[in-house]
Amino acid sequence: MAEAAPVVFSRGLYDRLVATAVGRHPVKSFGYLVSDGPALRPTDFVLFEGNERNDARWQPEFWRRGRYFVDNDDAGFVATAEESWRVQKSLMARGLFEIGVFHTHRRHPANFSSIDYEMHVSRFENLWHLIISLRNAALPQVRAFEVSPHHVREMELLIMAEDGTAEAPEVSGAR
Repeated sequence: MAEAAPVVFSRGLYDRLVATAVGRHPVKSFGYLVSDGPALRPTDFVLFEGNERNDARWQPEFWRRGRYFVDNDDAGFVATAEESWRVQKSLMARGLFEIGVFHTHRRHPANFSSIDYEMHVSRFENLWHLIISLRNAALPQVRAFEVSPHHVREMELLIMAEDGTAEAPEVSGAR
């Protein structure tokens, strides 16, 4: 199996995404990484505001996954249909498309869990996934994953400085 190409963020976009997630913490952040160009080079992100995870339609779906989801009503996320449609229309109007998805973990490292996998492959075919762990919001951990029905593997994450040099994010994932 060939090694996946790296995900490349501009320093400004990476810092803005991490700062946005940290600024919203402990509220879960989730959304799309978008671009008008290559699939591994996001140019912006879209953050969802609404979360139907605890609505009557969705709560049982999470609760059936075990005690953790019963005890932690902020574990998991589901965007509202209305907001999803607004986001789609906005992306089309801006000439952008989804290239990846992201979400935060509040209590766990930036690992790709079984529920992350199940939810991802049930909805997306060609998007990669970025997880921002905020177990310690002062030291966020950021990891990218290639996801398919056949495998999950970590992708290299590079941050492109303004001078054009690429650097790996710090161990903490933030400056």
